[in-house]
Amino acid sequence: MADTAPAGAAAPADVAEDPARRGALDVADRVVQKVAVAAAARVPGVASTSSGLLGRDLPAATARTRGTRAQVEVDVAIAWPASAVTTARRVREAVGDAVTRFAGVRTDRVDVRVVAVTDPARVVTERVR
Repeated sequence: MADTAPAGAAAPADVAEDPARRGALDVADRVVQKVAVAAAARVPGVASTSSGLLGRDLPAATARTRGTRAQVEVDVAIAWPASAVTTARRVREAVGDAVTRFAGVRTDRVDVRVVAVTDPARVVTERVR
């Protein structure tokens, strides 16, 4: 048999409390950075590089999150002959959408820097096993 609360009993505190008064969720800068890197890496024309180029992995991101807003900077390498302008625009859109969708944070600004152009033959690609 199921236990039932007596008539007129108050609902548990976590259910009865107004959602707006429950508290706040703080999203760490590191979370936004990881979401931004993953989104940028999926954009056609963006090359994923490891340590050899400029001594760091690309794409790379930094973020400053304040409450529900963030400012993101993304560094990418593009594979020749991809258009830098088109690729940067797509990265900006993909990062903004992904950060909002997966981290619940809106982006005030997404700055994209194309820091390298790579030979498409040297681009690290994912392999399906």
